[in-house]
Amino acid sequence: MGIFVTKVKSDRGVTEIKHGAAVIAIGTDVYQPAEYLYGENDRVMTQLELEEQINKGDEKVIKAECLVMIQCVGCRNEERNYCSRICCSESVKNALKLKEINPGMDIYILFRDMRTYGFSEDYYREAAEKDVKFIRYEPQDQPQVEAVNEDGKSILRVTATEYVLGNKLEIDADIIALAAATIPSAGSKEVAQLFKVLWARMVSSRRPMSN
Repeated sequence: MGIFVTKVKSDRGVTEIKHGAAVIAIGTDVYQPAEYLYGENDRVMTQLELEEQINKGDEKVIKAECLVMIQCVGCRNEERNYCSRICCSESVKNALKLKEINPGMDIYILFRDMRTYGFSEDYYREAAEKDVKFIRYEPQDQPQVEAVNEDGKSILRVTATEYVLGNKLEIDADIIALAAATIPSAGSKEVAQLFKVLWARMVSSRRPMSN
């Protein structure tokens, strides 16, 4: 017999289920970036916000000439030393959708390590074949973003170091999409207490990923 008793309410009444283990799927929230002019410039958005704008057909996004995606925003650092695991796949998916809508758009993905798991690896290769440009950066030399005015046009200038040759690159972007970290849901602590799970153990159970 299990050590847990769960009551399930349905049209037929209340049923008690005894079980020895419980999987607590608490979900996650999205980190609100403080980096890269997020919250200061409306052309800087998270990947989830980018996906919403693509679905709405926002011309500012789908007709952009150049879009830059920056990975690992708010994670794989001292504060959050884990990989969120879904960010690379989400970025590649949005890049492919934008290429489908606007094949001439220049799309750059600035990454530390591309981690497109399982079948998503095929989408990574497809994106590369469609001229999505992947540029690796090191954690000690992260991309820099500044808003500049040039010839009367407002531009988001991204400066990054090309990993292989060590050259500095300047990319003038119309839109910047940030792959923001996933963080524990605000309700996680309450759920943990209901199940008598130690909160510290739940948080620390995220496996740190290598640099």
